[in-house]
Amino acid sequence: MLINSLSHVRSAFWLNDGRWRQWEAYDCVNIDSVHNDGERHIPYIFIFPNSTISKLYAWAKYQASNGMIHEQLRCGCMTMSDQSPRVEYGCGRTMSDVSSMFIVYLLELLTWHDDPYSQQVVRDLYNASKKAAQWHMSVSTAEGIPIHMVDTYDVLRLESYPYDTYSGSFHLLAMKAAETLAYAMGDIEFAETCQKAFITGQQALDRLLWNETARYYNAYTLQTETDGIDKADTDPLGAIMTDTFYSQVLAYSLGLGTLVQNETRLKLHMKAELEHNDSPYGMLVLTGRHPYPGPYTDNAVWMMGNPNWATINMHLGEDVNQALQVGIKAMEHWRSVIHDEWNVVGIMGGLGYGADGMPYITSHYGYFMSSWHMVMALSGQKANMSEKSLTFDPKLDSLTDPPFVLPVLLPGVWGYLQNSRYQVGTDSKVSYSLVLHFGSLELSHLSVADCIHPDSSINIVTQQATSWSCSYT
Repeated sequence: MLINSLSHVRSAFWLNDGRWRQWEAYDCVNIDSVHNDGERHIPYIFIFPNSTISKLYAWAKYQASNGMIHEQLRCGCMTMSDQSPRVEYGCGRTMSDVSSMFIVYLLELLTWHDDPYSQQVVRDLYNASKKAAQWHMSVSTAEGIPIHMVDTYDVLRLESYPYDTYSGSFHLLAMKAAETLAYAMGDIEFAETCQKAFITGQQALDRLLWNETARYYNAYTLQTETDGIDKADTDPLGAIMTDTFYSQVLAYSLGLGTLVQNETRLKLHMKAELEHNDSPYGMLVLTGRHPYPGPYTDNAVWMMGNPNWATINMHLGEDVNQALQVGIKAMEHWRSVIHDEWNVVGIMGGLGYGADGMPYITSHYGYFMSSWHMVMALSGQKANMSEKSLTFDPKLDSLTDPPFVLPVLLPGVWGYLQNSRYQVGTDSKVSYSLVLHFGSLELSHLSVADCIHPDSSINIVTQQATSWSCSYT
């Protein structure tokens, strides 16, 4: 499924001046919406890192004067609203997962790509990321998280409510990523400012949206009479949204840790998502807002929900087999029932209104490509290439019962990690090998769990490997 997902590149184009650009989808003809690029970006930043770099310079070029990163480089969905010959200019909505995602891209380059050009890009665009983080703080002054914010789950109209967990958690991601980036750039004062905003945001998220009775985070704060929309809540416990913590997927892949204050609450929330929202085709995006079956906006399967649930649960140390089964559920329906891995929709039909498990909204879409994060979750890969460190903590029942073969993915570097077991007299040993298909690595620290490579200077090139072993009981 992941290999076939690379056919998504068909909607990209490469201009004579070297710019790499991509449509949102064939039915949405905007160019490089930051949030949609983020959902599909993992194979792109690993295989074609310069494609991400090309877009970063463009998004920064059109940054708003208040620091907000514009949603996209050219607008248009369903119809081309702008008939001018301009390829790009910056436009779109005010969103919680755009300026934040810009900061994340930059930190990914710093953390994952030990390349002089990438490091120069980080230096060039650091001030843009700093302004984006300052914008995030400016729209979060009332309570500590953004208010009335649009996000990639736009048809849910979460911006109609004062606060929602999805936008709040993306603010936490923005602050944590900006803090990490600022420390790396030696901007200590701003790093401390971001850290304070992060803690304030954590407290606000729990205060406003944690439901102690239901034991999950409400999708949104209940609306008031002044919010300008009809009351729709039928569940006094509050609605629950699948993929509420997509931001947590990005944070874990970057090694930023758990975003919320209390990890137990995150575990309870993930459990509740599956209990309340599961269906034969995948997890429904939102339940508890309307009586069943409710509108298609809520009663539908968005293709990020299942794989992102799996990624988070693997990082949390939950049952890996259940996580993988849930993670592939929607795509397994697509490949085994719909039989069309080359045209995966963004949204499948939900239950009870004649479109059950069928293609429903937006074709040739990239939501399902967030599945690539599952690979890093399974291997427990954590890279900090600026410190020449690469570690793995495989989410398997046993690290000493071979064999396992797990992918290793970094910008411009692809390979695999495998193990084997052997005896030396009465001493039981497990051996690990890191093999590269292409690219090269220069490392000073390499480990699998607590088995550390003995060398402090490790160089691996294409079609070569490095191996090391440890005793175990």
